[in-house]
Formats: sequence, C-alpha cells, structure tokens
Amino acid sequence: MKKIVYVSALISTFGFASCCGFCGNDEETTGHAEDSTHATEEHHEEETAIAFDGVDKGEYTLYGHTEITPDGAVSLTEMFTQMEATGSFNDKVNVTIAEVCQKAGCWITFNNEAGEPVRVFFRDHFTIPIETPAGTEAVLYGQLVVDTLSVDFQKHLLDDAKEAGHEVSQEEYDAIKEDKIETTFDCESILVKKAAH
Repeated sequence: MKKIVYVSALISTFGFASCCGFCGNDEETTGHAEDSTHATEEHHEEETAIAFDGVDKGEYTLYGHTEITPDGAVSLTEMFTQMEATGSFNDKVNVTIAEVCQKAGCWITFNNEAGEPVRVFFRDHFTIPIETPAGTEAVLYGQLVVDTLSVDFQKHLLDDAKEAGHEVSQEEYDAIKEDKIETTFDCESILVKKAAH
C-alpha cells in the first residue's frame, strides 16, 4: 500500500484548488496533442462546461460533466481493493454522503470502511445543493487519488467547517504545520439520490 501512496502522491501532488480557488482539478490532461490554439480552446471549453446541473434522472438528480447511471457502480470495498491492487481507480462507486461543503456545495465527504472521511472534489468547480443531508446515497464517477493537501488548503477546510457552524479552535489552526497526504476523489459526475416522499 505504501508504494501506491508515494507513486500516486507524486503523480497528483497539488492537483486540487478549493471552492474559492482551492478545490477541483485545474490541470488539463489529454491523451493527444491539439494541432492549433483554437482547437485547444474549444477542447477546454467543451471539457469544463457543466452539462448536468440538477437534471432529473428518476430516483436520482445528476450533477457534473458526464451522463451516468447507477448501474455497475462498485462498493467502497471493491474501490479500495482495486486501488490497492492496481494503484488506480477510475469508475463509479456507491457512497453515503457524510458532509457537504456549507459554503458553496463544491465538495462532499464520505466515510471509508474504517470510518475515516474521504473528501470528494467536483471537477471544474460544479456544485450540489448545500441542503443535501448527511446520509444521502450517491453514485460518484471519477478517480480516486492520493494527493498532497497544502497547509493553506487544510486551513481553508477549517474555515469551511467554521462557516458551517462547527467549533474550530485556534489550536486546530496552529496544529497544521506541514502538507498532508490524503486520499481524495476527483469527481466528474454525481448522482444524488432523492429523498423518499
């Protein structure tokens, strides 16, 4: 597992920025070179356009860039097993939302099998409603990565928690002294299950 952490951390270090310029993957990676500046600009606009901003999909509401269905989504166990075996995961996974960013709805968390939070960043800064309650089922489509969170970004997350009404002490800010390696999920699209009526 340590090999995966270090290799993945090198690949994805500083790949995120936030809801206010810290969250979301700002790096554009493509499998081919564009032949002209015009083609590159069109390609970038195409990738960053939010195609689904609260689109009704039956039991779910879809947000993000790619149309997805819940079919074929794996469990948390399967996701982490694949990550450990191959060093990567880029697919759909079933999660239960633990927390939603109360500033803009630009990130969520879900708990891994050990009960530890895994933060989900929405690619190109799309958002979901901040009113989405903890315990809501969702299907994420994207990539699980091991990333380095800067000191400034860790403090920004405490600011988000404070704005959400959580008590955050000065000692918590002062305790952040170095970058932190953390597993995160770079989400291209999310299906949020609707509340039962």
